[in-house]
Amino acid sequence: MRLSPQLRFDPDKLILVDTASDLAIELTFAEARILEALQAGSGQVVSKSALMEAGWPGRVVGDSSLQNALSTLRKKLAPYPDIELKTVPRRGYILHLPESQNQAKRLPLKSLLAALVLLILALLVGVLMWLDTSPRARYNEQALPGRVSGVAGPVWVLTEPKTAPVDASVLSDRIANQLVPEPGWKPPFERFQGMALLTEQGDSLVICPGYADGQCPGQSLISIFGAADNGGQQRLSEFLSTKIRMEEKTYNALRFEELGDNTGGMVEQLYFGDAYFKLDQDDRLARADLRISAVPIEAHSGLFYFAACVTDEDCHTTPVKYRVRGRYIETEERWGERRVTRYTVTPTSVELSSPNRLSDMAKRLYLEFRKSELGREELVFYRLYLDDRTAIWMLPFADHSMVWTQRRTLHL
Repeated sequence: MRLSPQLRFDPDKLILVDTASDLAIELTFAEARILEALQAGSGQVVSKSALMEAGWPGRVVGDSSLQNALSTLRKKLAPYPDIELKTVPRRGYILHLPESQNQAKRLPLKSLLAALVLLILALLVGVLMWLDTSPRARYNEQALPGRVSGVAGPVWVLTEPKTAPVDASVLSDRIANQLVPEPGWKPPFERFQGMALLTEQGDSLVICPGYADGQCPGQSLISIFGAADNGGQQRLSEFLSTKIRMEEKTYNALRFEELGDNTGGMVEQLYFGDAYFKLDQDDRLARADLRISAVPIEAHSGLFYFAACVTDEDCHTTPVKYRVRGRYIETEERWGERRVTRYTVTPTSVELSSPNRLSDMAKRLYLEFRKSELGREELVFYRLYLDDRTAIWMLPFADHSMVWTQRRTLHL
């Protein structure tokens, strides 16, 4: 829907689009629903209670949540002075749109024809912009040749838009910062596909051994992340043996084939995997045992569950256990050539158990989890890749770490 000649509102994708610059302005779920309720009011006052119900359906939130959402929404609308979001004391709020937007139904025939011509032109421009494949994404992507302990494989490389593109030598150095090369040692796989997220804050590397014909077999998946200048620094031979030992203690040991087939009406998409990071200067590893569950209830929305259990390889640290349940809104984003699925999750319950001891990295994770437990209104998960057996997820913790997960579908 168009709010002004320059600004378009897409409530399903949770964005405002500046049609003059093709700039996408992201909205939170609450901001989008509040703006939708105000726009539907057609210039009429909308009560505070109605906006709170629209922004946080089925939840009890304080006035501060609404005030914060409205304040942020006003800032995002500030570059468009022809759109005004006003407070009506003791009554509610009203959205004033340009006169042409409010009076469209009363335009004379000539004006309607002119508007139709403009609309057709706008659609043509929109199609041309859609065909333009230049990246305007949250991350730029390159396909570069990579190498892990002598085994070659292609790597999808994500970098921040403001940074210069990297080359194969830079990628090689950043991979070696996570998995140290071992001359003379042969890995237990002959090919792989990888994805690397390279940022100033840290690097995240995920690898699927045996990747072929656009499919990942889902065995021995590797996900590791760490600081850009002081990453995991693990020898692959030692890492794989430690990985096997640590994953003997898992929350994801269920053999799904034992459940048999069920033709129930509810479908649960399950994703589970493990991400690793260096715990301390002694190069001990920590493991995050992860589980993601999405249950569609309506089109592009449903129930969401995320669980993480973080432990170190020597069990010196009491596990940090984190669980969040909530509802999700599913939208699609385009990062250059890649189509990414975004899950905007509004938590309904959060559980967190604190450890007895913390390393620096575990402290960062714990603080992220704690911030969510204490009232983060939204969590955003990105699914970057999907095939028959696996998926790559970007998590809203530890500077957007990635994990390559196995995938299952349960019919409940």
